[in-house]
Parts: sequence; structure tokens; C-alpha cells
Amino acid sequence: MNKLDNFLDKVDRAIEKGISPLWKFVQKYFVIFSSSLLLFLLIIFLLKIYQDTSSVRISVMREDLEVLEQILNRIDKECNILSVRSKGADLDFFTVEKFVGSAVGCLNLAYPKNWRGPYLQQDPTIDGRFYEIVRARDGYFVVPGQGVRLPNGMVMGKDVIVSDKVHIGELIKPGGALNYNGRALGVKLNFKIGDWSSRPPAVGKEPVPADTVEKASTMIKEFAEALPYTQRQETVNDCKAV
Repeated sequence: MNKLDNFLDKVDRAIEKGISPLWKFVQKYFVIFSSSLLLFLLIIFLLKIYQDTSSVRISVMREDLEVLEQILNRIDKECNILSVRSKGADLDFFTVEKFVGSAVGCLNLAYPKNWRGPYLQQDPTIDGRFYEIVRARDGYFVVPGQGVRLPNGMVMGKDVIVSDKVHIGELIKPGGALNYNGRALGVKLNFKIGDWSSRPPAVGKEPVPADTVEKASTMIKEFAEALPYTQRQETVNDCKAV
């Protein structure tokens, strides 16, 4: 037992002798070590917040862009968009219920009487700025407005300048200035602006399905074929009654 105690005592002294310089070093620079650790944890925390904020921001922007695209598609279908004002084309007019003339906001309409506003209770914004419809070299697009800071840190109108000489389709692809983590920060309008029909579009009426038309035609044909027989049968009955 004494031998074991002596052995353990030697081990303790050896460990204490080996750790003592390290412990003194830690005590001397403890403030630096602890401050560095806290700073590292703070940086990780801030990066996490930034990442979460960017994810929320991009989700809001994508939802806004999809809603605006759907409304503009409907307006073109019902009112026929003739042209879009080239400058100051803010999308800030979806709450309008009625207006005078053929222009509402930045849009010039062929059939303004077909307007069915308000389409939204509040026009969507980001950073307090409205979205815009812009004409690019490859068509019309809806993008965040001038001055909006994108999730990738770029600012619209400063770092990202769109015009009729720019291919926005390339910018919204992965790796482009208007793309963040594979999600486009702009949407292309697939209808043709300025292409309008001579007749006002029907509003509030869905086209009758082809199968319904076919059924109705068959019923009318059957009725027409049965009508002469019915008339002859009535004549026979009248004769019998006499």
C-alpha cells in the first residue's frame, strides 16, 4: 500500500510540475484568451443573424415578385397594356379602385374600363421603396426599386444598373448580380406589351369548356330530331279523340 501511495504521489508531483508552467501562462494571458473566445462566439452569432435575416428578406422579395407578376398578367389580359413609362415606373398603383383616362401609374391601357382594382390592399415595398417594371434588352422585368440593398450587399441603381441595353435575364441567373443563393431577385413578364386586340377582352367570364359545348350541341340535335315525331304523335292523338 505504501508503495502505491508513493507511486501516486510521484505521479501527482510530475503532473503538477509539468502543468505548472502552462497554468502560469494561462493565468498571465487569461484575459486575452477569454476575450478572443467571446469575440469568436460573437462573430458566429452575428453571421447567423445576418444569414437568417437574408433568408427572410429573399423569401419576402420572391413572394412580392410572384404576386406582382400575377397581377400584371391579369391586367394585361383584361385591359391590354399598351406601354410602360420608361422612367419612374414604380409599381405603386395596385390599390387604385378607379381612375380617369387611359393611364394608371406607369401603365397606359387600351381598355381602362376593364380595370378591376383595387388588386391589393397595400402596394409591396422593400426598404420603403416600391418595386419597378423596367424594359431591358431581353424584355420587361419586375425588379426591386432604386436604392434597395439586395441580400448580396449590392444596391439597386448603384451597383446594379438596369436599362434597355442590359440583359436582365443573365443577371437573374445563378451567379448574377440579381441572384442570391440560386434565387432570382427579378421576374420576367412573359406577355407582350403593346400587343392588343381590336375587341375589348371579356372580363369576369371564363371560356366555356369544349366538352360542355359538344354536349349542348348533341342535346340540341337530339331535340330537333325528336320534334317531328312528337308533332306527328300529337296529331294522331287528336284524331283518335275526334
